[in-house]
Amino acid sequence: MKNRSSLLTFLLCLSIQQLRAEEKTVPEVFFSVSRAAPYRSLAPADARSAELPVQAPAGAAVPDLLDGLLPLNVRRLNGQDGLATVSMRGFQAKQTAVYLDDVRLPPDITGTTDLSVLPAGGLGRVEALPGAASALYGSGAEGGVLQLFTRRLAPGTRLAQAGAEVSSYDSGSCSLKAGAAGRGGELFVAGASGHSGGFQQNSSSDRDSASGRAALALGGAGRLSLTGLYSRLRTGLPSGTPVPIARWNGSREKAANSLTDRQTSRREFLASSWSGGGERLSLKADFSLSSNGIEAFQWGSFNGSRVTDRTASVRASLDGTTVLGAETSASSLESGTYGDHRLSSFGLFAQKTLRLGRAELTPAARLDRGSYYAGRVSPELGVVYAPVASWKFSASFGRAFQAPTFADLYNPWAAPAPGLKPETSLDSQAAAWYGSPSGWYASIAGHYSDIKDRIALDPVTWGAANLDAAYSYGLEAETGFKPGPFSFSAGCAAGVSRARTGGGAYRLLNFSPARRFTLQAALKAAGALFKLGGRGVSEQYTGRARSGVRLPEYWVFGLKASRAFGMVELWGGIDNLLDRHYAETADAFNGWFPQPGRTFSAGLNWRLL
Repeated sequence: MKNRSSLLTFLLCLSIQQLRAEEKTVPEVFFSVSRAAPYRSLAPADARSAELPVQAPAGAAVPDLLDGLLPLNVRRLNGQDGLATVSMRGFQAKQTAVYLDDVRLPPDITGTTDLSVLPAGGLGRVEALPGAASALYGSGAEGGVLQLFTRRLAPGTRLAQAGAEVSSYDSGSCSLKAGAAGRGGELFVAGASGHSGGFQQNSSSDRDSASGRAALALGGAGRLSLTGLYSRLRTGLPSGTPVPIARWNGSREKAANSLTDRQTSRREFLASSWSGGGERLSLKADFSLSSNGIEAFQWGSFNGSRVTDRTASVRASLDGTTVLGAETSASSLESGTYGDHRLSSFGLFAQKTLRLGRAELTPAARLDRGSYYAGRVSPELGVVYAPVASWKFSASFGRAFQAPTFADLYNPWAAPAPGLKPETSLDSQAAAWYGSPSGWYASIAGHYSDIKDRIALDPVTWGAANLDAAYSYGLEAETGFKPGPFSFSAGCAAGVSRARTGGGAYRLLNFSPARRFTLQAALKAAGALFKLGGRGVSEQYTGRARSGVRLPEYWVFGLKASRAFGMVELWGGIDNLLDRHYAETADAFNGWFPQPGRTFSAGLNWRLL
């Protein structure tokens, strides 16, 4: 019955009337280094951005779109539809802020944002800004900021596209995208539905999502926009495998620790934005209402939690170089296990960009005050120098902080330590970028962070405490070639993260691989497009000082080929090309969480230009 329903949905997608499609995006999207919407400051040399193709596969997942951005470390739990988080430069996922159209997405009770729940079809651009960013973004941005932007359409564009795909493990999905833009406004909507039988036992999943953006020009009264998304993911929870990783052969690791646990995750987001003014003075106001809900059957009982966020912000940009702003947020938790609680915060921030010849000097500072912590001041100073078009240098120094999460404060099995306060970090980084006229480019970046009052679980009480001090440092290097029918990029990130408790010795932190690698290549030939992607991670451990469960080093590659035949584009791909048996994460209780073996997929995108 499920296959018949999927077939009907597929046919419905293909029967939709097609309009002229165009992939251009308007240049109004600002880089996240500056919160002044009409002004594009020079981006730091270690920041990364990527435009996403409008013809992305129907089943594309947000984590897969981020693998080529070197600063990001993406960690997956149970395959494509399992929990997926992102972190940067030795920090945890809860210390990396995730934003959609400059509005923060609400994390779960642990402060973590699950990227697997987010619909990818409506996205047009991603940006990664590594390093301390609390001076503009407040708590939870010690490691950096990941910005996701919904698709923008250029004036005069009309777009309608249907897509469908099938893949290994009884998986399939279909999608629809449509939009139009004129001088008076724009509208873009995207929806997708899919099912997967799953790689492991009890890992089947069903996903439905919808997202969109509407904008309306109000003439002299400014511009109004509305962004929304809804996503529901129902998936089994195999909770790892009882088979040791040394015995995996592509079949044995499919055994699951749990055959009955299941979870439904819902993400709802609605944000409105108004902007107006002129070049001398521009104003922007945002309001958002979003929720992150989880219902799960685990350990023989039902449990659930729902985090709801309400945020509002206003900011003024003077001459495109000075930004003054204020933000307020209220987060509420409804949970049968953790109880019902509410946390609120308020922040004031300011940023000034000084143009000094071919350099930009940008001081910034923010004052935050929360219902559970006193005032925190987060200053930052950044400089970007571009002596010629082919060279760019940047450096920054700033302080960031991470406030206690719902899980830290309201753990039902242990009370937090008295006087629990935010952890703070001092971050410094420097980077250089070179791009030749012929298309070759190279970059290198170095970073160092010192963390005080690090929040960790006390092994005696199992409650959250300001237990640790920590530091991390590392280098990132990347080179590549962009123009023409052939392009590629290769990068390496090497780092060390250590922590100590009290006056003890510093020890290597858990989940701290010494090296990470990325590889991307594309070739256009004979009317077809071929893409090769790869990523590698050195060994890591679930415990400090290389203790606990060992995660062996792994390399995985993927290959995709596509070709357009009129208004129809056909494509096929192979993920985990070498059929590597590997895991990206593990824990001491469940052991390893295996990733799928070699996976085949094929599909089509139907559009009319």
